[in-house]
Amino acid sequence: MRKSHLLAALATSVLSIGLIAAYGVAQGPPARTSGPAVGGLNIALLDVSYIFKNHNRFKAMMDDMKADVERAEAGIKTDQETIQNLAEKLNAYRKGTPDYKNLSEEITRRRGELSVKVQLQKEEFLQSEAKIYCNVYQEIQQEVNYHAAASGINMVLRFNGDPVDATKPETVIRGINGPVVWYAKERDITPIILERLNRANLNPGTNRMGTPPSRPGVGVRR
Repeated sequence: MRKSHLLAALATSVLSIGLIAAYGVAQGPPARTSGPAVGGLNIALLDVSYIFKNHNRFKAMMDDMKADVERAEAGIKTDQETIQNLAEKLNAYRKGTPDYKNLSEEITRRRGELSVKVQLQKEEFLQSEAKIYCNVYQEIQQEVNYHAAASGINMVLRFNGDPVDATKPETVIRGINGPVVWYAKERDITPIILERLNRANLNPGTNRMGTPPSRPGVGVRR
């Protein structure tokens, strides 16, 4: 039983709805300063994939679910071994006898039940995984919404801040096809949002409407 990889899908679409405000595209190149961009838009960038990879509670929840998957797989393996033992035992009986018929029916029943069990567990884990991603995504939205309101930001764009590696063609293609060609480092609010998320998870009672986060330390992420 293999766990799905929602993160790969989220990396390409998770902010296509919700975080990007419905503003018209300004004419001309964006201003390369820390002030509002051309057209009066104050634009910020967010690396959602990076946040998911470094969100402490998200990683802990995924580790817990991974442990649950491994336990489920161990149980399924035990059931498969039991069925295999019964199949080997079946060879000791002569076809057409009541014992052969009864054991054959038992093996068929167990195989059917195991197939249903596997399918139900797959669906359960997929739903659990989706719920984890959804909850964390909503947390990201909340923090972005608060920070944007507190900082006068009226548009947040998703981007990938990972460096391009010439030895890895996929990163080169990603860099060439990426929508962001250049940006002032202070436009990357990923460190601020990630720090707030991890801090809030350590202190669940933190008031998110308190003092707006400061920008020191924001820049290139390692």
